Amino acid sequence: MRRLILAVGLLVAGAAAVAACASAGAPPGGPDRKIPPEITSISVDSGQTNVKLKSVEFKFDEVVSDRPQGASTGLDQIFLISPRNGAADVSWHRTRVDVRPKNGFKPNTAYRITMLPGLVDLHGNVRKDTRSILFSTGETFPPYSIHGQVFDWAAQKIAPAAYIEAVSNADTNVVYVSASDTAGLFDVGPLPAGAYTVHALLDKNNNRTLDRGEQWDTTSVNITSASPVVELDVIERDSVPAVIDNIRAVDSTTLRVSFDKPLDPALPLQPALVRVTRPDSTALEVLSVGWAAAFDRAQQIADSARRADSTRARAAAGGARPAPAPVPAPPTTRGPGERPPPPPPKPRSAAPDRAVIVKLSPATPVLPGQHYYVEVSGFRNLVGHSQPSRHAFDVPKPQPKPAAADSARRVPRDTSGVRRR
Repeated sequence: MRRLILAVGLLVAGAAAVAACASAGAPPGGPDRKIPPEITSISVDSGQTNVKLKSVEFKFDEVVSDRPQGASTGLDQIFLISPRNGAADVSWHRTRVDVRPKNGFKPNTAYRITMLPGLVDLHGNVRKDTRSILFSTGETFPPYSIHGQVFDWAAQKIAPAAYIEAVSNADTNVVYVSASDTAGLFDVGPLPAGAYTVHALLDKNNNRTLDRGEQWDTTSVNITSASPVVELDVIERDSVPAVIDNIRAVDSTTLRVSFDKPLDPALPLQPALVRVTRPDSTALEVLSVGWAAAFDRAQQIADSARRADSTRARAAAGGARPAPAPVPAPPTTRGPGERPPPPPPKPRSAAPDRAVIVKLSPATPVLPGQHYYVEVSGFRNLVGHSQPSRHAFDVPKPQPKPAAADSARRVPRDTSGVRRR
């Protein structure tokens, strides 16, 4: 019996020890840490040449988690090795992370290893900054880089955390990688002179592969004597052609035709692209086709001018309303004489339009309560694909105005003082 009790005790103690070792929770006792893990050392100096090593060691001042913030797999998702030589091999050792290419470092090659934001400690503190080191297994570094900025084209704002690739046209197996920072800026390299195809991807699932529904852009550069600077405007580019999804009559000679995806901004709009017909196939005359965004801007300018004219007319007639009380400016932290910050940068090109304005001849307007069809052809999407599309629409009848109440027919209440019985 004593032997049985002793054996059970040993089993319980062993299980408790294993559970304690396997636990990823914060160590008991002591105050909770409030700052993210800090790098104490890296096994290679940035800028070092003739490096001979099997892996690069990142050491931290505390135990870090093997699962970064928002990652679906592991630490390999927050480390980039450029040039890419197979998948990154990242191993976790509590306070140390070892990084190497799956096929090892090649001789006479310059490498850039980037640790992206997302590393977490056991208290839940997350590193928000990016850290890169640059070294060479040979004697020199290539002289060039590709610099640039990534924008969300549709939203007209910078695109941080975009995944960047520069693929050598001479050898498509040579791929340099990087990521855009919080300002959308990136630096790919160092790399030698040559022709490259540069891709930017907003990688939602962080798998380094373009998937359906993700935003991307691409451009080509030829490096001969200087490092180029490029702009990449990411947007969802679907190979499926654009088709009509809505038509609205702005007035009797103006139609707003909307599509289900953005259209090629370089498309030359012309009346021949659009046909408007009645149910008996009789065609209405199309005078012009233009982008809806330009039409909307012109309408806003015209509305502002009409309001200003109305205000001046009331003032001239002596019926101007008193000026409203000034609205106090919001508080600012700027010092005396300090200039306001510049507006955030935007892409060079306006967002691609998803609608066009079709102007009809006054001799062939659309009529209230009638049914019509719009047929289009040649409307290219952002990757140049198009197909004919046909859509029906009805022009609504005007709603009758409610009749004004006739106060003359109301019988006044008897207030003559007649006594009620």
